[in-house]
Amino acid sequence: MTAFPIEEIRARLADRVELAGGQRELSRQIGIAQPVISKVLSGRGDTIPESLINALGYFVQPMCVPALKGMNR
Repeated sequence: MTAFPIEEIRARLADRVELAGGQRELSRQIGIAQPVISKVLSGRGDTIPESLINALGYFVQPMCVPALKGMNR
């Protein structure tokens, strides 16, 4: 499994907005409020709601990584 950087998810969201014909139409199609879509696209806030990630066809899976090299020994 590969983790998606936030900027890549934003780019995919922008593509979906364009294909839908605008943020309002995408909002209607996927059931996510238009202000949420706008906030994610503008980069305000450092997280993307899991509901929006799911609506784009992805799922969120928690992942643990060591904070320091050798910490998992």
